[in-house]
Amino acid sequence: MKNGDGFVLLLLLIVFAIWGWFLLKRWWNSLPDRKMAIEADEEIPVTEAVALLENAGYEVMTLKRRIPLYIRVDGGTDAGGEDMESRLFIDHWARCDDELYLIKVERERQPYEWTGSGLRDRLLPYALLYEDAAGIVVVNPLTGRIRKVEFEIDR
Repeated sequence: MKNGDGFVLLLLLIVFAIWGWFLLKRWWNSLPDRKMAIEADEEIPVTEAVALLENAGYEVMTLKRRIPLYIRVDGGTDAGGEDMESRLFIDHWARCDDELYLIKVERERQPYEWTGSGLRDRLLPYALLYEDAAGIVVVNPLTGRIRKVEFEIDR
């Protein structure tokens, strides 16, 4: 080895280590792929909500979907914490103008609070879970009203 070869080798190792650190950091911070396939159901019973959606130009694709959630608190029961279960429900999936929409039916016993914080608390989990959806459509069969909600997150 010549006089300056050790210095060049050290410099190359440092450059590769920094480059590897940035690649590892980017990989570590990347979100997992959350795309979930939506399979259309064969037959959709015509309820008031389905009829409203179809009259408004939506093609209802699915029946109610249950999304199981598993929650671990303080490391779960193995670590002295708790394991819990819950679920989210999607009333339907529908397509309109080549866009996919998540459908929620507003019920009389659980009306929506039509404020920014009310919609955030009630609907944001769905928007975050299904980023490919064009929006969330809320159908109120009692009033016959269909409202489209879209979230934009300023990053």
